Amino acid sequence: MNNAYPQHHNFSFSGEGSRFFGIWAVNIILTILTLGLYYPWAKAAVRKYLWNETTLDGDPFVYHGTGKEMFRGFILAYGLIFGLSFMVYLFPMAVILFYIGLILLGPIAIFGAWRYRLSRTSWRGIFFSFRGNLTDFVKLYFKNIFLTIITFGIYGSWMRVNILTYLLSHSQFGQYRLDFKGTGGTLFGINLAGIFLSIITLYIYLPWFITNSFNFTIDNVEIEQEDGSVYPLKSTLLGGNTFTVIFTNALMVMFTLGLAFPWAAMRSQRLFTESVNVHDEVDLENLQQDTDDYRDATGDDLLDILDIDLV
Repeated sequence: MNNAYPQHHNFSFSGEGSRFFGIWAVNIILTILTLGLYYPWAKAAVRKYLWNETTLDGDPFVYHGTGKEMFRGFILAYGLIFGLSFMVYLFPMAVILFYIGLILLGPIAIFGAWRYRLSRTSWRGIFFSFRGNLTDFVKLYFKNIFLTIITFGIYGSWMRVNILTYLLSHSQFGQYRLDFKGTGGTLFGINLAGIFLSIITLYIYLPWFITNSFNFTIDNVEIEQEDGSVYPLKSTLLGGNTFTVIFTNALMVMFTLGLAFPWAAMRSQRLFTESVNVHDEVDLENLQQDTDDYRDATGDDLLDILDIDLV
């Protein structure tokens, strides 16, 4: 551990595979029995457990989203997709419009999901919030999509950084602002080396690639207090630890035909959560509520339907 970076505000994760197995099994059974309609409640149950088992200085995070909220978003999201699909059914030549529609839904899904998840998350009763503008974000998103396409994907690293910078720079924890200072060039180097080394090592290097990507993201997140002082987060994740967890998780899941997935998930969650440190100068005792209530989960459900990872 680097003693130059005091580990005063500590994240910890206490989730247990046996307890998560119960949630996981019930979610699968009820989702199947309801032909998928239980999915929003299943997602809410998983998040409530993961959030509550994650603590900062011993106090848990709380997820306030509900299955009912997400079910409304679930219906609206699927309604949008169904509408686009029905249009293609009636007018087969409109298939290109279907894909354009899906692309248009991308930034709306990311924006809405980020806002919803932050606004429904609290710690010590203090909520996160997001103050972004959808029009500005859509412009940013499509500018970056265009640049990524014409560079045959090379600009993708810059796109990811630009989107993450926008989302975090418009986010707050109580009255404290968040920001992101990473650069696309640095991420491009990590991705290029990671892909190349993973291939030539038959993917043995993959855990180190994952570690470098995680450390890049965490180390570039900053917290700005009211007095203007800025403190970055710090990751202590090591490639060797990531390799051990990924390798043993794979063996557990493989030899139990998938039944050990909940235990593997909890081990991974603990590894990444407890690798994040908050600088001791960040004053968590004087956080004040400064947020709007937001309960539209449509974007959150669209992310699942479109299979988009939230950065």
